[in-house]
Amino acid sequence: MSTHSILLALSGSEQSRNAAEMAWKLSKKLNATVTAEHVIDSRTIWELLRNDKPGFIGSGPYIAVYETILCALKSLAEKLALDYEALANGQGVQGECLIKEGNPVEILSRDAADHNLLVIGHYPSGVKATDRDLCHYIRYSVAEGVSHQSIVPVLIVQSKPLSWESMTIVSEIDHINYTYLRSCLKLAKLLELKPRLEFWGTGTREEGPAEFKKDLLVSMPEAKEMDIEFEYFGGQAATDRRELFHGQDMSKSVEIPSETLFVLPTRGIARERMTVFGMEPEAFIRCLTLPCLLLWPEDHKAFDVTSDLDLKQLSATKK
Repeated sequence: MSTHSILLALSGSEQSRNAAEMAWKLSKKLNATVTAEHVIDSRTIWELLRNDKPGFIGSGPYIAVYETILCALKSLAEKLALDYEALANGQGVQGECLIKEGNPVEILSRDAADHNLLVIGHYPSGVKATDRDLCHYIRYSVAEGVSHQSIVPVLIVQSKPLSWESMTIVSEIDHINYTYLRSCLKLAKLLELKPRLEFWGTGTREEGPAEFKKDLLVSMPEAKEMDIEFEYFGGQAATDRRELFHGQDMSKSVEIPSETLFVLPTRGIARERMTVFGMEPEAFIRCLTLPCLLLWPEDHKAFDVTSDLDLKQLSATKK
């Protein structure tokens, strides 16, 4: 019986195929079902065709074109779903493929709330979108949109699935959320990954690393045997670190080993969502250089820690 579920955002792109393969691998580790969902972007089609008021011709021809395009996309979606289900069944994956119509960002973010994890392919566009309401016009921007709106963790996949050996869980020294840390540790245990905690700060905290670690272990004794590292940066927290994840020069990401899965927390502030870099997640991943990145809303218990025994066993994760 499956105890977890994954929502896979499905399209016809190479990155979506990579995301599907990643979701299948994770489903076997997590004993999870995978629900693939393809959303026909009917909103964008209509926005491209409609007129506020008729000019030379009435709305009838535009509606006819809209219906023709929508019909063709439905046919394409059905073929995509059939091909996906054949491949998924061949992998022994439990789940189904759904086809919906509307705004992909809104629908995927809404439906993800019924799952533990949203997996989506992404190609770094480098486009600077200033209005989030217009992001659905830009190709490959669905991942950027759901990274902001989703209330569950979002795994961004850009290249072929890798075999991870460890999980690096990032947190700010000046802002620690134990719900986030413990949920990430639970996932690391389920995936049989060696967890590593990395705390970022600006040096403004009076407490030194030794004192900080001592206090941390009082609140999280399960972290006693884990690698814990501290990084301090001038100016805004993690500004210097940003170039290792994000930028035009791919060589800047070489310091990050490909066998580790990086987890970055996101935090809701009023109506906005921010990363530890002090920027919105969609702006951050627009030029992402990592093959995969897990964005985690810090207050969400995606993989509940069910008992004290589970907590004690986290430190025994394979090294």
